[in-house]
Parts: sequence; C-alpha cells; structure tokens
Amino acid sequence: MRYLVLTLVFIAAVPRSSNAQTIRKESEGRKIVQEAYDFQSKLLDSTATIDQVIQKWSATAANPAVRKDPDAQAIAYGCEGLLEIQKGDNEKADSLLKKALPLFRIRESKAPILVTYAEFERGLHHDKQAMRANEEIVETMDSIPALEDIPFYFASGYAPYAYAIDASFGMAQIALEDSSQHRQAITLLTNTLKRHPGDALGLMDITALHRLHAMSDEDYKFKVDLLCSRKPELRKVSDLFEKKFAEAGKP
Repeated sequence: MRYLVLTLVFIAAVPRSSNAQTIRKESEGRKIVQEAYDFQSKLLDSTATIDQVIQKWSATAANPAVRKDPDAQAIAYGCEGLLEIQKGDNEKADSLLKKALPLFRIRESKAPILVTYAEFERGLHHDKQAMRANEEIVETMDSIPALEDIPFYFASGYAPYAYAIDASFGMAQIALEDSSQHRQAITLLTNTLKRHPGDALGLMDITALHRLHAMSDEDYKFKVDLLCSRKPELRKVSDLFEKKFAEAGKP
C-alpha cells in the first residue's frame, strides 16, 4: 500500500509546518515521537525488524510525555497501525487506527492517517466506516498545501487536493459495489463539486458522478470541456482519472 510510506513521510514533515510550531517548540512527546521515526529508519538497512519497530511505537504511545500530547500519541498509534497493516494483522491495525483518529488535534497530522484508514476499511469492505472517513476528508481536508512538498503528489499535478481526490474516488468505488451507499456517495460528491467547481477535485467529482450515472454523457462532456478550456493543464488529469476508473473496473 503506497500510503504506508507516504503517510510516514508526510507526518515526519508536519513539525516544519506553521500549524505545528507549538508542538515542535513545547512538546517533549513530539521529540520522543521523532526518536521513534529515527528508529524506524533502521528498517531501510535491515538493522531493525518490523516487530522491533512496532514495539518501539507501542512503547512510545505509552510514554507519559507522549500521552500528554494527544497528537503525538495519535501519531504513535497510527504509525504502529500502519506497520500492522504491512504485517497483515488487520485486527490490530484496525484497533490502533481507531485509537489514533479521535486524538488528533492538528489537521495535517491526522490527514494521512485518516486517508490510510479510509482505504484500509474499504479494502475490508467496511463500507460505512470507509464512507464516514472519506466524508471527513472531503469536508475538512479538501486542500492540503503541504502535499506539494511530497514528490509523489507534486508529480500528480493535483497535489493540494490529492487526499480529497482519493477520497472521492474511494466513495465512488464503494457506491459501485455497495448499492446501499450509492445515494450517500452521490450527495457527498455533488456537495464537494459545488465547493470545487474549478479545480482538480471538482474534476474528479464530475468523473465519479458520471461513473455513478448521476450525470449524463452530454453533461459530463460539457463540464469537463469547460473546465479544461479554463485550465488546459487539467486535460491530462482528466485522462488520468478516466484511466483510474477504467482500471478499477477490470476483473
């Protein structure tokens, strides 16, 4: 899962963001979390095992200084949960991610964990939980400027909106497979499009609504052509979104 690496990279960068200055300056818990990041880097040269890193994150989450800082503890739980996903222990991962999410106070820290959680729950066919997570993403994390600093997202051409774009795509996929979520998905996609009529997120919502048969072929073509005429750089993005849906529909 690509988020396992990207999430850790993103969270590690959060202390440099303006919203996290207080934590960086004042939180002993955040310093301890950074030490756990440094230890986790040993996975790259095999000087530590994944079980040892999981144990390190578990001890970090239980540290009294970390427990005093909800965001630091949330990150520790979340990173431990990501590694449990990598190990294939879905039950532990689910429990840890659910512990982490309510603790977050900083949006930039929570965003990558929530995105991973939504994708993880969708993979387990926990559709209601995945939809709730995706709803929170499109409503509160629809533009994250810090994503511009991650090469993977920067190269996409829609970096600030990448998390919400993935959430919109995820909602459409859920609705295509689970008819009970169809109406909710259309409502959320429509509302997101109203807030983002002229950017890449709106383009994804147009594409998703068309795939869900909530938009006619003619209306879809008109909206895409109009948007791309105003922002020609989105034509390639539109083609990418179409390809993304086409590949997801393959058996």
